[in-house]
Amino acid sequence: MPSVLRYGVEASLALDLPPEVLLSACAGQGRPSLADPAQAVAEALTEPLDFPPLARAMVPGDKIVLALEPGLPQAAVIVAEVVRHLADHGAGVEDITVLRTALDARSGDDPARDLDDARRRQINVLVHNPDDKRQLGLLATSRRGHAVYLNRAILDADLVVPIGCLRCEPATGYYGLYAGLFPSYSDAATIQRFARPAAPEKSARLSDDAAEAGWLLGIQFTIQVVPGEAGGLLAVLAGEAQRVYESGRRQCREAWSCSVPKRASLVVAAVAGGAGQQTWDNVARAAAAASRAVVEGGAIALCTELAIEPGAAMEQLADTDDLDTALKRIRREAEPDAMAATELALAREHAKVYLLSRLDESLVEHLGMAPVSQAADILRLAKRHPTCILLPDAQHAVATPSDDA
Repeated sequence: MPSVLRYGVEASLALDLPPEVLLSACAGQGRPSLADPAQAVAEALTEPLDFPPLARAMVPGDKIVLALEPGLPQAAVIVAEVVRHLADHGAGVEDITVLRTALDARSGDDPARDLDDARRRQINVLVHNPDDKRQLGLLATSRRGHAVYLNRAILDADLVVPIGCLRCEPATGYYGLYAGLFPSYSDAATIQRFARPAAPEKSARLSDDAAEAGWLLGIQFTIQVVPGEAGGLLAVLAGEAQRVYESGRRQCREAWSCSVPKRASLVVAAVAGGAGQQTWDNVARAAAAASRAVVEGGAIALCTELAIEPGAAMEQLADTDDLDTALKRIRREAEPDAMAATELALAREHAKVYLLSRLDESLVEHLGMAPVSQAADILRLAKRHPTCILLPDAQHAVATPSDDA
């Protein structure tokens, strides 16, 4: 029976490979996504973990900010249910601000689309601009001496609700529970500091910096989701921040960590989900996951519906085989997409990278990847390789070869 790999919203690729070729088809451990994510959000808000119901944390007239982590799956469903819950308990919809990053705005996904017309007209949707000093305010100076700037909407709010997506470590650009707030809604210099690729010990320090920002803000309540297959959700957790984080991390590891018998000569990695999931960050996460499972000099095929033009760091990979020099420049300049560009450069150093996307083929070639025009080309590629591993929803997956353990 063919293995079916889903990517994008409804696209799929059927690969009928012999057992000796198909080493593994990692997935979310067979766990189905939530059939009714809105109901799950409602239940999480009514019975939070180690925290009173969210309605008891606000009073009518409070200014409320829902701070969305970039790439949040099912963002519109979650926002609609949180707004409904708050409004049902006395919050004015006009007092609620949905804060999102410019990166998410570029995806074209509207976090307010599931609200009814009246609430869509009332609610504030604000796109954070880290270069606009009028949007920023100083919260404090960190223990390491860094100025902690945040969007003024967060600083002026009576209630801030971070809404994020938990990820398995290691995950590109993920710095823990508060990373959806900081550096996402900080100033350009801070975002640049976090964007610069770092050794593991420095990554740990950045995670500490993000956690300190959350502590300085006094964040106690959070909503976090465990991602599911094809842009769905496996779980919605709300409540006391650390309790949510510990429970969610465990569920992420159980769902998305998989062991493969050995590295394969070809890894086919898919990015499933709608426009909010079809980002360069997620493509880079998929490439990083595939790199850990492919042999040196092998091939990685990325199946996506990516349509977003590359950023400044990604352009450093254009028309060059000198990846070492490109990586040095990317690390030095630390553009917002530096982390994604670094992961794709490292994947290119390790294996030949093919990309199925909605981008122009000449642009894909310009970035040093082999363009794939249709899913059937991936099937032909797979038939030329002695071993293959499939990574569905590779932006969430962590595949560990048994001989690496």
